[in-house]
Amino acid sequence: MLLLLAACGSGSDGGSPTQEPPPGQEPVEAVATAVGDALEPAVTQSIGPAGGVLESADGALRIEVPAGALADEQIVSIQPISNHAHGKIGGAFRLGPEGVSFAVPVRLSFRFTPEQILGTAAPLLRVVSQDRDGFWELHEDLQLDAEAKTVSVDIQHFSDWSLMSGVQLSPQSATVKPGETVSLSVVVCERVQPDDLLTPLIAQCQPSTVIRNLARNWSVNGSSGGNASVGTVSVQEDRAALYTAPATAPQSNPVAVSAEYAELQGELVMLVANIRVQSGLCTPASPGAPCLFNLAEFNGQALPYEGLPRETWENPETITSGRLSLSDFDGDGAGTWSLRHVWVESKPSGDLEQFMQLAGDFTSESMGRLNFTVLGGGAFTGTLQQNTVTIEDYPLTTKNVSVPARLQFREN
Repeated sequence: MLLLLAACGSGSDGGSPTQEPPPGQEPVEAVATAVGDALEPAVTQSIGPAGGVLESADGALRIEVPAGALADEQIVSIQPISNHAHGKIGGAFRLGPEGVSFAVPVRLSFRFTPEQILGTAAPLLRVVSQDRDGFWELHEDLQLDAEAKTVSVDIQHFSDWSLMSGVQLSPQSATVKPGETVSLSVVVCERVQPDDLLTPLIAQCQPSTVIRNLARNWSVNGSSGGNASVGTVSVQEDRAALYTAPATAPQSNPVAVSAEYAELQGELVMLVANIRVQSGLCTPASPGAPCLFNLAEFNGQALPYEGLPRETWENPETITSGRLSLSDFDGDGAGTWSLRHVWVESKPSGDLEQFMQLAGDFTSESMGRLNFTVLGGGAFTGTLQQNTVTIEDYPLTTKNVSVPARLQFREN
């Protein structure tokens, strides 16, 4: 992790410490945060001179007290609290008893998941603790076990502790519509040195032009610069990256927008953000509502359609209307559908309006292709282009006929 080392200074009011920035950037000021609130009861265990081990209820934090660290028995505790740390990863924990003295360091081990480090990388993880003034102290001498997915640190005191990342992509994840863009910035949580030069503090996380220059080889799903099917990514003048979603939702969704980040030691790590492209089926009347399309053409002819085959003794039938409903609540291009077609049967006693309805599941592919499966059996295909759905070989059924039909629907 790159933690900028610069000249030291103090805030204009003599309060919060500041760090002299690289040329062209604003000074960085350390920002205190609120103290976390307790979320669950503490897990406790009595540990004495022989040492012992205590884990949080969720297994995310482990305390190892070595033999000789404590002179007498102590009730050691771990309590989950709300996490206000800058660059926070996962939850924060309050360790007790506060103020206990250790003859030898105690080891903390944080366990992380792949989902928690989305946008950053395991080698960029650090551990922070909150002091009494609300500032977060950085602890850099860590041991990373990438296989076990743990970060460990030897500590001398108990207080509020959290895992954090010093460099990450922002946003780490996003959802966009087809053709929309999202700007990706490399964000750094910089070290700020207080006036006494003793305790390093973490400043507010913010975009950094210096850090952005260390990100390179932007890709989408492993393709340099991306392509038309998964979207493209390009570096802007300010060194931020701009992802542009494809015209239709890709088959692999979400897509992974990534960049190589060069640490000061010269090692490369991969920063990855997940961007979900909505199916873009239509613009629903309200959030969570289905997409609705009205039947406009039957076998290439405008409605009403009077060309259904019939025997001479059968009553004439005319297709008058229809509606297609596509429900894709999570925007991944798959969901459920229902289709209702209406026809009028001309009888000697008077016209009789009737309808038939089918339903099932659908999935979308690149280039607007749609695949429909019918509840109870059967399948057909279609396309979605410019808010128009065209369905091929729909199993249309009326009182007199059952025929495959080409239906064209337009957004309601």
